[in-house]
This record gives sequence, C-alpha cells and structure tokens, in this order.
Amino acid sequence: MLALRPDPEALRELALEVAERAAERLRAGACTESARLLRGETIGADLESERVIVEALRSSGLSFRVVSEESGVIGAGDYTFVVDPLDGSVNYEHCIPWSSVSVAVAPPGSSRLSDVVAGAVVPVFGGRPLSFARGSGCYEGDSRAPAPPVSLPKVLFVYVESPGDVGPIASLMESVRGLKVRSLGSAALEISYAGLGRAYAFVDLRAKLRNVDVAAAVGLARECGAAVVDRGGAPVDGPVDRVAVVGDVIVTARERLGDLMRGLGLART
Repeated sequence: MLALRPDPEALRELALEVAERAAERLRAGACTESARLLRGETIGADLESERVIVEALRSSGLSFRVVSEESGVIGAGDYTFVVDPLDGSVNYEHCIPWSSVSVAVAPPGSSRLSDVVAGAVVPVFGGRPLSFARGSGCYEGDSRAPAPPVSLPKVLFVYVESPGDVGPIASLMESVRGLKVRSLGSAALEISYAGLGRAYAFVDLRAKLRNVDVAAAVGLARECGAAVVDRGGAPVDGPVDRVAVVGDVIVTARERLGDLMRGLGLART
C-alpha cells in the first residue's frame, strides 16, 4: 500500500511494477489468438494489457484515474496515469518482437504532460525496463542509466507520411553524414533510447502522436537531459486529462538541438 502522497521515486517504482506486469502478460500471449485484430489497430492483447494495468493500480490503494489509448478515461481519482497498454500493436499482431508498455504518472491537480513526475517504458520482448522519477534521474532496470555518450550514435529514428516531410530528412542526412535511418514501430521505445543517447535523434513529423503514445517516454527523455520539441522548436506538451494529439515530436541531446533543427531546415532554437 502506497503512502497517501507518494514521492516521485515511489511513483516510479509503481509505474515500473505495473508496466512490467502488463509486459509479462503480453509476452505470455504473443503469437497466439490474443493478437487477433479487433478494431482499427486494437487487438485483444491491448485490452488485456489495459485490464492488467487497471487491476494493478487498484491493488496499490492509490486514488487514481487512467487515461488510456484503448478506453479513454477510467476512474476519477487524484493521480493520473497516462498509459499505452501496447505500443507497437501492429508488430505484436504479426509476431514481430518490438513493442512496449508505457505508464506515466501525474500528481493531483495536474493538467499537462509537463506535470508528469514519473513513468516507465518496458519492452515486451527483451531489453531492460526503462523508468524515471523527476529529480532522481533515469533508470535501466534497477540501476541509474549511464550518461549519454559525447559522440551520439548515427542511428536516426524517423516517422514521416507526407512527401513534403521527406525533404527535411534528406537535408539532415546530407548535413550529418553517416546517419542510419530506422523506423521500428514503437515510438515510446525509440524516444526513450534517443533520450538515453542511444541514437542521434528521434524525428516524427506526422503530427499524429498522442499523449498516451509519448507521456512516459517524453518524461524519461527530459529527465535524461534531452530536448523534446515540435517542428517549430517549442517544447512538446499537451493535456493529461483525456486522450489528445500532441503532434510532431523531435528528441535529441540538448546541445545538438540547434544543429539538428538547422539540418532539418526547421525552426532554429
């Protein structure tokens, strides 16, 4: 049972425990009938993972509400949990092992993504769970994540749909030689790894990412010291009381943000 007003570290531990329970359930159901498509991009596993998350939060004794990709708003408690029960549903549906569970926590009175104080992004298949608590740093498993390397790897996570957005990516690849483009299908994982310095940047110019997709990963990236902005260079933000689109998301090391934005031909920061 949590304290009546848990601190960010206790909330990090709760988010991590909840996300790990859901990821464990997803691993058990992978490549089975639970991966069958139900509607849109929702599969049976999405709903099962959401159920595990809600049940785990109920057992914590905390007053909460859940803002979820699948069911919208569940409950009316004090602490807001912004969750994506299965980020990478298409991968999971087709038995491709790259997906994750995201759980972000905002304290009572919160209204914006920038109010999130803790969260976890847990890979469903392999890889150490990632989590953060505001003011306490980022974690891989039970250990503090190492500082990002001085020279960032040349991996570039990219998501574009409009032909007009291909140009900025091509311009960036001309200005930063040796970049290797990847688009793997779980934005939460890729934002988190960019925040940890495992990639040069994450660039999503589709203007369709939602708060449930990115809340935990954005909080983690910022706690790791990365910049998280939109194509205009403004900090990414949005509501936490409902499912809502936050738009473009660009993540890179703060000291390289200006070079990245100039390379993309977007706003200077």
